[in-house]
Amino acid sequence: MPGASKPAAVPYVPGEEDFVAEQLDFGWVYDLTPLATFRMVTRLDFLTEEARHLDHRQHSVLELRERDGLFRYVAQRQVDTGSRARLFSSKPLLKQTQVWQLPNWDGFRRFDVTAEISGTSLNISGDGAVTPVGAGGTRLSLSLVIEARGRLAGGRAEAEIAEALTVTIEAEHAFRMIWLERQGHSGF
Repeated sequence: MPGASKPAAVPYVPGEEDFVAEQLDFGWVYDLTPLATFRMVTRLDFLTEEARHLDHRQHSVLELRERDGLFRYVAQRQVDTGSRARLFSSKPLLKQTQVWQLPNWDGFRRFDVTAEISGTSLNISGDGAVTPVGAGGTRLSLSLVIEARGRLAGGRAEAEIAEALTVTIEAEHAFRMIWLERQGHSGF
C-alpha cells in the first residue's frame, strides 16, 4: 500500500515487562488557611502525636527543616508487610520524604513526595498541594504512584501496598480532624 508506514521497532529493555503501577488520589477540605494547614501538617508535636495515634512502630522524624525556601520533612517507620512477611528477613522500614516549595501569594503551596520500603523494589512517588478554597478554607490534595519491578511486580504487591497506604492516609485525615477539634479549629 503506497504511503503506509511500518511500525517502528521498539528496543527490548530487560525487566521492563515486569513494571506495574497503582495510582492513588486523595483530597480533603479544611476550615483553615493554606498557611495554617501547612503549619499543622509539618509541626513536630502534630507528627509525633499522629504517629502515636496511628500506632506507627519505630517512628522517627529524621529531618524537619526549612532551607533556601524549601521545607523538608523526612520520617521513617516500620511497615506491616502482611502476607508478604516471608519475603523479608526483618520488618522493613518505610522512609518518606516531603519537599514543600515556597508558597504563592494566595497561600497555594505544592510538595513532592517520595517513599521507599527497605528491602523492596517498590517506588512510591507523587505530589500534593495546599490550595485556598472559598473564604479561609484549604484543600489538601495528595497523588501517589506505586511502582514495582522484579520479583514484586505483577499487580498483587502494588495492590496490597496501595490498600495499606489508603487505610493509613485516610486514618491520617481522621486524626487531622481530631486534632482540629481539640485545637479549636486553628490547627495550633
